[in-house]
Amino acid sequence: MSQPIFAIELLRDYVLTDLLGEDYAQVIYWSGKRVARKFPTMSDDELTAFFAEAGWGELTIKKERGSKFTYELTPPPATQAKATGYYQLEAGFLAEQIAGRFQCVAEGYADPTRKAVQITVQLDRKDDYE
Repeated sequence: MSQPIFAIELLRDYVLTDLLGEDYAQVIYWSGKRVARKFPTMSDDELTAFFAEAGWGELTIKKERGSKFTYELTPPPATQAKATGYYQLEAGFLAEQIAGRFQCVAEGYADPTRKAVQITVQLDRKDDYE
């Protein structure tokens, strides 16, 4: 495990889970949205590069159909066996990025599989982005 990934693991697996307890998944999701606001509206290529640089893994878009976007995240090997709530930071980040692009509200959720995580972002085009 490289040092940056190890540092992320320490924070996410021990510090934040202890501090946040049952609220971990919700707080980390909203934290992801907040981080996305610091790095506003990136292209798909920029998102891929950001995920790699952040140590979150390899991101690819799988489907874009109407108001629904499906991404596949292949996380670093050390984080592949994590619980569902673990990837909410990434889901929140992607939801906020898509919301900024389309200027409407978007929600995301992560569904870990064996070696990857499917992150689905759903736009609500009736609800304007703030």
